[in-house]
Amino acid sequence: MRRTYLTAFFVLLASLATCFAQQKQYGWVPDGSNTFRMKPGAYNGIAVFQPHGWEAIRIRMDIDAREPVMIGVVPLDDWNKAVQNRDLLRNLNYACPMQSVTRVNFSCDFGMNFTPRVVVVRDMRRREHWEHRDRDRDRDDDQPMVSGVGVPMAHMAFDGYLANEIRVTPYHWGCTEYCDLPDPPVFGWVNLRKEKFEITSEMKSYGPFTPQKKDDKIRIYVKTPFPMTVALVPSATVDDLYAHRDQAREILSKTACKQYGVQKTTFDCALQVSDGPQQIVLLPEVEINKKKKAQVEISTVKCVANCVE
Repeated sequence: MRRTYLTAFFVLLASLATCFAQQKQYGWVPDGSNTFRMKPGAYNGIAVFQPHGWEAIRIRMDIDAREPVMIGVVPLDDWNKAVQNRDLLRNLNYACPMQSVTRVNFSCDFGMNFTPRVVVVRDMRRREHWEHRDRDRDRDDDQPMVSGVGVPMAHMAFDGYLANEIRVTPYHWGCTEYCDLPDPPVFGWVNLRKEKFEITSEMKSYGPFTPQKKDDKIRIYVKTPFPMTVALVPSATVDDLYAHRDQAREILSKTACKQYGVQKTTFDCALQVSDGPQQIVLLPEVEINKKKKAQVEISTVKCVANCVE
């Protein structure tokens, strides 16, 4: 009986451990597929990817074509202009180009930006292969066919036997397992202070900032026409700097996070729990004889989504 209880106890512990170890799993999730029909030499924009804030654009899709195609990504504005003026097609600057493929898992990533992108597919067959078979074609039009984003072209009146059928399956990043569990916290840089100010010979200070836990960080961005000393110091040290400005170098020698001669820089400092409230100070290193402005941005890492109170 004792052995039975022990076995049940260990099974319960294992189940609890498995339960606590489970977390939401994320991966590439397929969306619905679309099929496009294209003539030889034609161009088609098959999908638009819009930026969301500062998030990077990450493109993933499966492409399965009957005949070889070229695939690439261009800015949406450039593509819209080419749709209106097909002479611009030859000047398109493709990112992640792939030539003469029929089946591929296509991917293309962009850093943080605000530029919408469109995935473009071009049929690689020579147009002469189609011209002598299509009696209804306008003989005066020697430019390739171009269609706007997402036009399937299935309604176009041309020989279906010669059409290149292209099946496209886009993917998005999403939950793949344990999706009923709560989302994990998301952390990001959050502005604490942002301003432009007229520079004087006086010291400028910001804060106090009190760390909540070990390894709390603060990020400082400074842009100024005059060289400055920038430092993170305990609040008590700020009083010493105001009282003994001529001894600033000596006072700041005990400070771990500081930079001299700053005019444009971004750097991070760790807030020390043992120092209590802390402040950021800016001290001009030269005589100020002109009216100029400096820019300061101060930010820290905080939970921005799915935060646990």
